[in-house]
Amino acid sequence: MFKLKSVAICMFAVLVSTAWGQSLMPKTEVTVGYTYGSLDQGVGFGSTGRLNANGWNTGATVFLSRWLGVEGNVTGLTHSEDMLVSNGFTTVTGSASEKHYAFLFGPRISIGHGPVSPFVHGLVGLDRESLSVSGTAAGITFSESASDTAFATALGGGVDLGLTRRLGLVTGADYVLTRHGVPNTIASLLGTSGGATQNNFRVSAGLSIRLGSGFAGGRRR
Repeated sequence: MFKLKSVAICMFAVLVSTAWGQSLMPKTEVTVGYTYGSLDQGVGFGSTGRLNANGWNTGATVFLSRWLGVEGNVTGLTHSEDMLVSNGFTTVTGSASEKHYAFLFGPRISIGHGPVSPFVHGLVGLDRESLSVSGTAAGITFSESASDTAFATALGGGVDLGLTRRLGLVTGADYVLTRHGVPNTIASLLGTSGGATQNNFRVSAGLSIRLGSGFAGGRRR
């Protein structure tokens, strides 16, 4: 009798711990990978053109149901280049860089539940832009930097390809809107508005790591 009670208690403890663990660990995907960005250079005072940027992305999605999840995403993009300017008398050499760190979150909707699962998402948050330039002219070294944090939103989607029960490939593409402007004091001197809208684009590819219960054979259950 004592042995039967012991076995029953152990089984009950295992069942309770399993249920408790599943309630604390929802179905989750963690992603990490490479991102390419095409950055709009319109900042409200006549500048045009685009910059190519490279970087990384990471994020996580917690699925609330078979088709709906909450996604958080962090992306870092960098463009840098060297410069050499000469007017015949003075030569200026230096380098310049532009960095963006976007912190976005929002809903993600899965369209399929098989090994190949398309999805769409709409994310909102903040984009941190940093600009820096340094160089040497006539034997004098100079260095300047500036930064700005602005509203950002990303609309797009991608495809999640399951490779194993816990590992997959994920690709995506987004239109990213940011609202970086210039200080009002500078804008007034230039005779323009301090506000501006940048229409950016990014594509990404990486790995997805699947955590929690409900994933089997590359498909969610």
